[in-house]
Amino acid sequence: MTYNVDGVLPTGLVSGFDDGTNLLLSGPAMSGKRDLLLSLLARGEADGDGAVIVTARDPADEVATDYADVVDAEPQFLRIIDCVSAQSGGATNGDNAHYVSSPGDLTGMGIEFSEVARGARDAGVDRLRVGFDSLSPLLMYVDLQRLFRFLHVFTSQIQSQGWLGVFSVDPESHDEKTINTISQLFDGVVDLRLTDDGNREVRVRGVTDAPTEWTPVE
Repeated sequence: MTYNVDGVLPTGLVSGFDDGTNLLLSGPAMSGKRDLLLSLLARGEADGDGAVIVTARDPADEVATDYADVVDAEPQFLRIIDCVSAQSGGATNGDNAHYVSSPGDLTGMGIEFSEVARGARDAGVDRLRVGFDSLSPLLMYVDLQRLFRFLHVFTSQIQSQGWLGVFSVDPESHDEKTINTISQLFDGVVDLRLTDDGNREVRVRGVTDAPTEWTPVE
């Protein structure tokens, strides 16, 4: 089985990813990482896939609104693990949103993710697309070694369940060693970049026979 991404990435790059694939979505600020991540998740709505989004940047309600805009309908199964709102107080777990105390609370994230995974099974959703936006804030809270251990468990869970994982990171916020270390945990990388004239280009590497050409994003 594959997770269909037809129409999300430019034609000719890749039309789907195998079950259990974990992707690193790497690009600088303003390159449209979050939009692409939401689109890769939302593409599964047509196939009955559920979506889980871990957000370490924006509050859950904002993410839910943006996701619904991409889907252009009521999402079938959407759960959001919000790592930012609890810091400002007043965040309590609801039907669709689960809250973690901060982007540094890796244990809390793991617990909530397991909870969400159980909820998906109970709802009869066995195919999930999991988005993580973004790994960069986590590195302001925890050291690389700790993040690596956490991601190893997290990506292994996605792999063993046959889900699709998409984790975004800003390579310009971290040194090369950090990015190279994190990259080891992923099956492939989707790179985004901005050209000098402000256009966006994308390429895929690791899950194709050879890295694709840089291709303009519509």
